[in-house]
Amino acid sequence: MTGKMIRFIGILFVLCALLIGNSFSKKVPADTQKLLLELGQTDCDDETESEAAKFRNTGVKFQCDVSNEEISPSSVHQLRPEDIDVVGAIGDSYTAAFGAGANFLGPGAFREHRGLSFSVGGDETLESHVSIPNILHKYNPNLYGFSEGVGMENSNLNVAVTGATSEEFEAMVDQLIDHLVTDTQINMDEDWKLINVFLGGNDIFDSCLTPRFTPEYFKNLMISSFNTLKAMVPRALVNVMALPDIVELRKMTGVVCDVVHLSMCPCFYAGEDAIKKLQELSKSYNTILEELISSGDFDTDDFAIVYQPVTSTSYVPVAENGRADDSFFAPDCIHLSRKGHASSAYHLWANMLEPVNAKDTMWSPEIEEYLPCPKSPYIYTNRNSATQSVAGSLSANKQQSSPVSKPKSLEGGVIAAIVVLVASVIFISGYLIYHNIFKSVKLRWSYERL
Repeated sequence: MTGKMIRFIGILFVLCALLIGNSFSKKVPADTQKLLLELGQTDCDDETESEAAKFRNTGVKFQCDVSNEEISPSSVHQLRPEDIDVVGAIGDSYTAAFGAGANFLGPGAFREHRGLSFSVGGDETLESHVSIPNILHKYNPNLYGFSEGVGMENSNLNVAVTGATSEEFEAMVDQLIDHLVTDTQINMDEDWKLINVFLGGNDIFDSCLTPRFTPEYFKNLMISSFNTLKAMVPRALVNVMALPDIVELRKMTGVVCDVVHLSMCPCFYAGEDAIKKLQELSKSYNTILEELISSGDFDTDDFAIVYQPVTSTSYVPVAENGRADDSFFAPDCIHLSRKGHASSAYHLWANMLEPVNAKDTMWSPEIEEYLPCPKSPYIYTNRNSATQSVAGSLSANKQQSSPVSKPKSLEGGVIAAIVVLVASVIFISGYLIYHNIFKSVKLRWSYERL
C-alpha cells in the first residue's frame, strides 16, 4: 500500500472519529479545527507534497510604475504602495493559510502554510505566487512583517489563530501591538503599516451551536478592537475584508467533503431555516462592518480603516464539467488552496485601488496575466475617495459563475451510508493507522459542552 493511500485512510479515520465525537458532544467546529491543526504537526514524511507545491505557478507579471521618491507622507490619506514599510494580519485559519500548500488529504492539509497567505504571506515572488506582501515587495524591497514557511516559527506579524472567532479579535490586536512595540526592526512612530483583517467566519460556522454570536455582539467586539488599534497603532492603514457566503461551500461535494462538512460545519445540515440564518448572519456582519467603517469614526490623519467588499459576493467556481472547481480549495473542501489564496490576494489588491463606494463586490476566481496598477496617486480611504479622480474598476471583469446544481442534503439513506463507511474505515484501518501514522500522536479529545 502506498504512502499516499496510508495517509488518506488515516486522515479519513480521524475525520470519521471527529464526526462521531461531534455528533455526541456537539463540539464547536472551531475547536475541531484546532484539533486538526495538532494532527497536522505529526512527523509523517511530506516531501512529495511539498516539492510538488513548489511547481504550481500562481503568480502574475508586474509592469506598474514605481516612484523613487523617498519622502514619507504625513497623512494616511496620501499613502502610496511605496510608503508601506510593515505588513501584518489578524484573522483565523484562512489568514493562517490552513492546508494551502497541500495536494492531497495528508498531514499537510492540517498545517498552516502561512507563507502562502493571501494577505500576509511572503513566500516566493510575485511571479510565482500572488500575495499582498509579494506585491508590496515590488514597491518596497525592504518590506517587513510578512509570514514565511509552515507553522508559527516564522509567522512574524501574522497573528491569525486557527479556529478564532470575533471574540479573539481583541487578544490578537494586543498580540500584534506587542510585536510592533518590541520588534527592534520596527519603528512604531515612523514606519507606515498595512494591517489586513479577515475575521468572523467561525462565528457563522458555529452560530447554530453558540447562539451568543449575534450581530449586536459582533458589533460591540468590532468597535472595541477598532478603537484599540486606533489608539495604539500610529501610521496605519487597516483593510477589513467582507465575509463571504459560507453556505456556498455546500457545493463542494463528495465523500471527503461531506465527512469534513459534517464534522466542521454541522450547521449546514440543521435544515433550510438554519441555512437561511447563516446567510442572514453573514449579511448582517457585513452591513455592520461597512456602516462602522464608513462612518469615519475611526479615521484620523495617520490612521484609517477601509472596508474591502470584494469577498461579500463570492461563488464557488465552476469547472468545465459543471461541477465545483476544487482547484481553488484545500483538500478539506473548506479552506483555500494556493490557487485560491493567489486569487484572493489579486482581488484584494484591486479593491484597494478602487474608491470607497465604487469598489467591486464580487470575487472572481480568475486573475489576469498582469497585476492591476494604481491609476490614482494614493491608496483609497474614506476621506480621499471623494477628492481623487475615479479611475474605474481596476480588477478583472467579474462574472457570476454558472450555478452549480444544489447539493443534496445528507438525510436518511445518505447518512446511513456514511455510518456504514465510518464503521468500515475504522475496522479496516485502525490497526494500520496505529502502527504507521499516529502512534506518536496523543489526541486530546474534549467533549465538554460549550
